[in-house]
Amino acid sequence: MNHIEGQTDLFKKYDIPAPRYTSYPTVPYWTENPTTAQWIENVKETFANPKATWSLYIHIPFCETLCTFCGCNTSITKDHTREEPYVNLIHQEFATYLKASPEMAKRPILQIHLGGGTPTFLSPANLRRLLEPMMKQMTLDPDHFEG
Repeated sequence: MNHIEGQTDLFKKYDIPAPRYTSYPTVPYWTENPTTAQWIENVKETFANPKATWSLYIHIPFCETLCTFCGCNTSITKDHTREEPYVNLIHQEFATYLKASPEMAKRPILQIHLGGGTPTFLSPANLRRLLEPMMKQMTLDPDHFEG
């Protein structure tokens, strides 16, 4: 039997426009922006839990061309001299988090996601320069990382 047969009602039910999933809760439900102090306190509280795990998203906003379907925060450029200063800023931000919550480095990280933009905009050398120092400072969950 074809698995699609008899599913017309289900298809109709879910064939509706929906917002793009980008975060939870989605932006329309945010009531206020946290202060820097509130943000740091939340990070500390999160990593104070010895069972805490985490995932890391690194936004690489650069693209050489804009995709027609793109809804991301991007910077269209062919100027690859922007790579190195951007990687430096990411390292500074990561150091700020580690300073605010040293426990973060002890909690297992389950995944690293590079998004954007186009993560391959970075040269292999700059991609390595971005990730290697950070990975040396994190506890990689052995069930989620190889090598």
